[in-house]
Amino acid sequence: MHVSLIKPQGFCSGVTKAVSIAKQAKKEHPNENVYILGMLAHNQTLIDDLTKEGLITLSDENEIKALEKLQKGDVVIFTAHGHSEKVEQKAKDLGLIIYDATCFKVKSNLEKIKEEINAGHQVIYIGQKGHKETNAALSVSNNVSLYDTKLLINYYLITDKNPYVINQTTLNFQELNKLHEDILSHIPGARIENEICAATRLRQEAVGKIERDTDLIIIVGHQKSSNSNRLFEIASNLFHNATVIMVNDLDELKKHDIEAKKKAAVVSGASTPQYVVDEIYKYLLSK
Repeated sequence: MHVSLIKPQGFCSGVTKAVSIAKQAKKEHPNENVYILGMLAHNQTLIDDLTKEGLITLSDENEIKALEKLQKGDVVIFTAHGHSEKVEQKAKDLGLIIYDATCFKVKSNLEKIKEEINAGHQVIYIGQKGHKETNAALSVSNNVSLYDTKLLINYYLITDKNPYVINQTTLNFQELNKLHEDILSHIPGARIENEICAATRLRQEAVGKIERDTDLIIIVGHQKSSNSNRLFEIASNLFHNATVIMVNDLDELKKHDIEAKKKAAVVSGASTPQYVVDEIYKYLLSK
């Protein structure tokens, strides 16, 4: 089988920094319980690796209740996806030691939203309902309205003639352009800002450049990973004659019948450990 590794590979800079912060927190507090409030980044292999190093991942279905189970002096790490000020204040009130691993791009977007709200504008946030990054943005103010990528938006909620439009960093950049056009058709004075992060955009563009006779495309990423799911969607839409699959690791790949495939491309999500991609690459070369 001919196998191509599609670059970029491995962690984006935001995930790399988040992992570094998590490991530093454990190093600085070797005798304390060190917790991560939810998945540090959306990849199960990464979470398993952090668990082996003594970090404890908490469920983030109800972040406040999760924090209330901790004790004063415990260490809590906020994930790369961002969090609400309410959650951070709760951690401070409980006397927890805080490490913030929020992606710098996400953090910058949250600051921009606050600036627009403080300036008296409404904000339209384009994102996936229920995603942690989206939840963090919506928590800033009641004047942030969600433009869900599937359900769209109720334009009657927008009374500002010049609302600020910003988005979740891991969306499909081509679909985002269409959503911007829809918003402008309803609100010509809307101020659009495209905040797809570079790591997401470069990976999506790379999928579009995969050779068209490729008959197997493997997206290495977790099912909860927004950027990995977007890669899967793009590949599926572009390569109708290829088998497109998304797997978290080599064990998942081995469940698929790929014996008859001749030309494969391996694509990495932005929160996928490089060694997982390398294992899959070596496995495919043996086929």
